[in-house]
Amino acid sequence: MLWLWITLGAIVAVCLTTGTVLLLRRHKIVLVDKADAWLVQEFSRCNVMVYGKKRQGKDLIFAHVIALRGEKHYANIPYNENTEIISLDELNVGDNTFEDFINGTVRPFTPRFEEGYDVYVSDGGIYLPCHFNKELNTKYPGMPIFFALSGQLYDMRVHINSQALSRPWDKLREQADSYIQVLRTDRRDDYLYTRIVGYDSYDNALNEKNPTVRFTVRIPISELKYDTRYFREALFDSPSACGDILSKILWR
Repeated sequence: MLWLWITLGAIVAVCLTTGTVLLLRRHKIVLVDKADAWLVQEFSRCNVMVYGKKRQGKDLIFAHVIALRGEKHYANIPYNENTEIISLDELNVGDNTFEDFINGTVRPFTPRFEEGYDVYVSDGGIYLPCHFNKELNTKYPGMPIFFALSGQLYDMRVHINSQALSRPWDKLREQADSYIQVLRTDRRDDYLYTRIVGYDSYDNALNEKNPTVRFTVRIPISELKYDTRYFREALFDSPSACGDILSKILWR
């Protein structure tokens, strides 16, 4: 009788495992640990640009990576208790510009950031729009140099997200080494499932060819601690005027 129960238990276990695998394949869900491991590796390795249509989960990916890494970081919006808010004009190399490097007139400056902590720039297409190239060159002359040298200066990587791949300042977007397209996000119970595609070059990302990975990232809703409608709070003079619809931690 004992062997019968053991045999039945083994059969049930095999059926459950097979059913789970088939369910994952049907919904094209890659095992969570593999997706998470890849995201952490990419964000730890290089500058990453995340892009996709509005309200599909770009900041969700930022928030998830930040939670997975569990480290202090710098950002222009608050993601969690480890965020140190910065203004974008702090992303500089002192008063030095390209002309100083060309002319050999580079001047030492006081370091602004701690070693080894990354920067996350939300909505780069709004704060750093490429069609305002002249204004950006005037306001942020040292920012492209900061992006190029952040690894050497601070052992830091700088990540940007935007609704369109080509929208952020070209002097910055083409310095990324990894491009992640966010396709959509769906909710199932206590999790959000975000579909992403990864590319290893700007041209491949722009033309949506030769993707390096495809994942569905599972994000616990309990993990999210940022305001997904941050700009409503930041821009409206009376955010509650349209009713209490501000979602503090949940993408909708």
